[in-house]
Amino acid sequence: MEENFKELLDKIKLINKEGWIKSMKRGDTGVGYTLETKLGIKANSKKKPDYKGIEIKSFRKRTSGALVTLFSQVPNWKESNVNRNEILEKYGYLDENERYNLYCSVYANKKNSLDWQLQSNKNEKKIYIKHNNINVTFWDLEKIKTRIINKHKETFFIFADTKKENGNEYFLYNKIIHAKDSSLEKFLILLEKGKICHDFVMHRKKSGATRDHGFLWRIKNISIPELFDYNKEINLN
Repeated sequence: MEENFKELLDKIKLINKEGWIKSMKRGDTGVGYTLETKLGIKANSKKKPDYKGIEIKSFRKRTSGALVTLFSQVPNWKESNVNRNEILEKYGYLDENERYNLYCSVYANKKNSLDWQLQSNKNEKKIYIKHNNINVTFWDLEKIKTRIINKHKETFFIFADTKKENGNEYFLYNKIIHAKDSSLEKFLILLEKGKICHDFVMHRKKSGATRDHGFLWRIKNISIPELFDYNKEINLN
C-alpha cells in the first residue's frame, strides 16, 4: 500500500507541475473527470476504490462547509416496502423548468425546508429517513459500514483552485488530504452533528421514468479529517 501511495502522489505532483488544466467536461463533474482522465482512470460507478485500493475524491476549493460525496448507497427498498418511483411521486415537486424532481440534502440534527430528516437507531441498526416525522425508508447500518470500510480504507481528497477564461474552466490541483481508516462509529457521530447528510437527486424523465444520480452520502469538506483515524495535509504549491 505504501508503494501505491507514493506512485499516486508522484502522478498528482506531475499533474500539479503542468499548472492550469482546461476542464474536459462542463459542470461540477469536470474537476473529478479531468483529474481521473489525466491519471488514466476511466469513468465508472464501481464500489471499489479508484486507484490500486485508494479512493480519489477531487473538488473545487470552496467556502467552508461545501459538500463532498463519500459514496452512494440505495435504501433497503424490500423491507421498507417503498421504491424510488413512489418516493418521487409522493414527495417530488415541479421546479422552475416544470420538471418534476426531488433534490435536497437531509440532515439528522434538523429538518430541512421540505420536512425531511435523518434518524439513526443503533438498537435497530438502521438509519431512517423521515418526512414529517414519519419513516419513509431506511438503510441498514451494516450495509453503510461495509461501504465506508471498502470505499474509504485509504483516500486522497484532492482540492483544486479554479478560474475561467473565455468561457472555459481551468483547474490547478494543489492540495491533498491523505486519509486512512474510517469507521461507522465516526460516521454516525458526524451524522448526528449535521456534518454528514444524505442527498436526494432524482427527477422524472420525459418518458415518465424516474432518473436518479445515486442515493448520495456526503460530508462537509471541513469535516473530512474527523471521519478518519489518520489524516495528513499535503500542499503541492
